[in-house]
Amino acid sequence: MTNVLGVGIATLDIINELDHYPEEDSEQRACSQRVELGGNVANSLRVLRQFGHPCDFAGVLAEDADGHRIAELMDRYGVDTSHARRVEGHAPTSYITLNRATGSRTIVHHRDLPEFDLGAFMELDPSAYDWLHFEARACDETAAMLALARAQVTDQPISLEVEKDREHLDQLWSFPDVIFFSKAFANGRGFDQPARFLHEARHWAPQAILVLGWGSEGAWLSLPDEDEPAHVPAQPVDTVVDSIAAGDTLIAGFIHARSRGASSRESLEFAARLVERKLAQAGLAGLGPDDPAADPRLLCRLEDLEDVDALGVWPGGRGQGPAPLIVTREGERVCAWRNVCPHNGSPLSRERHDFLEDHEGERQLRCNVHQAYFRLEDGLCTDGPCEGQRLEPVELERIDNRLYLTDR
Repeated sequence: MTNVLGVGIATLDIINELDHYPEEDSEQRACSQRVELGGNVANSLRVLRQFGHPCDFAGVLAEDADGHRIAELMDRYGVDTSHARRVEGHAPTSYITLNRATGSRTIVHHRDLPEFDLGAFMELDPSAYDWLHFEARACDETAAMLALARAQVTDQPISLEVEKDREHLDQLWSFPDVIFFSKAFANGRGFDQPARFLHEARHWAPQAILVLGWGSEGAWLSLPDEDEPAHVPAQPVDTVVDSIAAGDTLIAGFIHARSRGASSRESLEFAARLVERKLAQAGLAGLGPDDPAADPRLLCRLEDLEDVDALGVWPGGRGQGPAPLIVTREGERVCAWRNVCPHNGSPLSRERHDFLEDHEGERQLRCNVHQAYFRLEDGLCTDGPCEGQRLEPVELERIDNRLYLTDR
C-alpha cells in the first residue's frame, strides 16, 4: 500500500437535499439532511483509505465542537490527524444545497482559520511518505512547502490540485510530478476547450503529468513526452444522485491506480469509472473494497496497527461511546478482546488508542480505572484487583490484511 500525505483543508459539510432548487426569498422543506466530512484533500484521503492506503492529513483543525467532529469523522474513516495543527477558532463549514432534479450542488462556505503553513510542515518528514498531495491554497506557503518536499524526497511523486485561481498561483508549476486541474479553473483562465487548455498548461509545467476533469465529457490527460492530450470519455450515468466530491474522487482514483503500477492512461480510466460510481450514489461510502460501508463485517486492517499495538474497534463501523472490542497485535499475532475489565465491567479505556503501557518489562493492556494489567498473548491479568482473571477473548478471522469477527 502507498503511504499518502495530504496537505489541505477539512470541513464539515451540512448537506440539504431538495427536490428542486429554491427561488430567492422563498421557504422550502428539505427532503433530507446529512452531515459529512468535507474538504478537497480530506475527501480524497477518505477515498484512498477505502483502498487500503495509509493516509495522513496535514491541515488546520479548530478546537471547537465542529472541529472535534471533523477530527472524529477522520478518525472514523481511518485518516490520521496527528500532524494537523490545532487552533482556536470556528471550524470551516460548507452549507450545500443538493438539487435532486439535476444532481447539481450549490455551496456556501465559511472559513476563518489560518492556513497550514511552512512552519507546521517543517515538523513533518516528507521522505517518510510514498506520495505527497497538496491543495493549491495560500500559494506563497504552498510554494515553500513544495520546495521543501522536493528537496527531501527522492522518487516519491508529488501532486497538486488546482481547483480555482489564486494569487501567486503560477509560482507552483515547477514542483509537482502530477497536477490535477478543474474545469472551473480552465474556464476561469479563458479556455472552453480541454485540449487547448492543456496545450497552454504544458508550457507552465513541462515536467508534469496534467489531468483535467471536464464533467460530463470525461477527463483529459497530457503527458510530458506526448504532443496531444488523451481523452477518457465519460460513460452514461442513469441518474446523477450527488456530484459533491466528484473531483476529489477523480484525484483519489488516479493516485490509487498509479501507485499500484498502472500507466497514466489506465489510472485515468480507473478514476473516471470510480467517479461515475460516485455520481450514482449519495456520499463517498462504499467506493472502495476496504470501506466498512462496503464491508460491514470489517473491524480493521493489519496496517491500522503498529507492530505492537492495541486499537478499539466497533463491529459494523464506528459507533458511539467506548469501543466494545480491542484488537491487539504483536508482530503477526493478532487477537481480540471485549473492552470489559473483569474486575467490575468497566471499559479498559474510553479512548480508541489508549490501551497499552509498559509493565513488568513488556507492553500490556491496562485498565485506566483500576490500574489492572493484562498480557497481550492471553489476556491474563498480571497485576491489579482482578489478578489471575482474564479478559474475554473474541474470535477473529483474517483474510489477507483484513480482520473480521468470526462468522458463526
